Amino acid sequence: MQHLHDQDRVRHVRGSKRMGCKMKLVLKACHLMNHMVLREIVHTRNGSRVHSHPPSADARVHACHRQRAAASEVVLSSSSLAQALVEAHTAAGVSVASIRATLSQAAPDPFVTLKDIANTRNAVQRRELSTQAAMEALFPELSKQGFFYRYDINPDTQELRYLLWAHPCTAKLYRRHHDVLVVDCTYKTNKFKIPLFNIIAVTGFNTVLPVAQCWLPGEKQENYVWALNMMRLFFY
Repeated sequence: MQHLHDQDRVRHVRGSKRMGCKMKLVLKACHLMNHMVLREIVHTRNGSRVHSHPPSADARVHACHRQRAAASEVVLSSSSLAQALVEAHTAAGVSVASIRATLSQAAPDPFVTLKDIANTRNAVQRRELSTQAAMEALFPELSKQGFFYRYDINPDTQELRYLLWAHPCTAKLYRRHHDVLVVDCTYKTNKFKIPLFNIIAVTGFNTVLPVAQCWLPGEKQENYVWALNMMRLFFY
């Protein structure tokens, strides 16, 4: 795995999607016929009759189409079933791509993109956090779900240094398959630059059983000793 340096942790600035197309028109009411309003297309400026690009293959690439569909029953509105589906799948940890596939099965051609679903997930998370910080909301949720967790903070800065969490059911399962305990020291980076210490077990069916996870402040011996000592409290 390639190690990322600080200078590499920069998101590349994406270019604009504007193409300089001058096409612009409006619908203007002409007259009333048989209780129906007839309208005509009016070009608003010179050169607006010609596009500078070929027709779009999918209407979902245009944000205005997705916004116009906001009143329909298949898009992400606060009262729609799709909104409830996204919220339920987000709580279950379902990926954005899987949520999009589920919505596609529910509707023949929903005007919903992966970015729309990701934005909805972020809005749900912000609503659940309310005025709390992420860590302030995390600890009550761990207690509510019955997780075993231990943490340690820096007394000077009040920053979180360690956090180990595990579900009680994993302890019962591990006692049945306690021959092998594997600690995974290949970390995935995150925006907080905190390494993840993953602890798993291997069952008799050669399957992996997640036992516990721990955020560490570093990769020194003292960091691993803290995590393993907390694991002893979890098992015994």
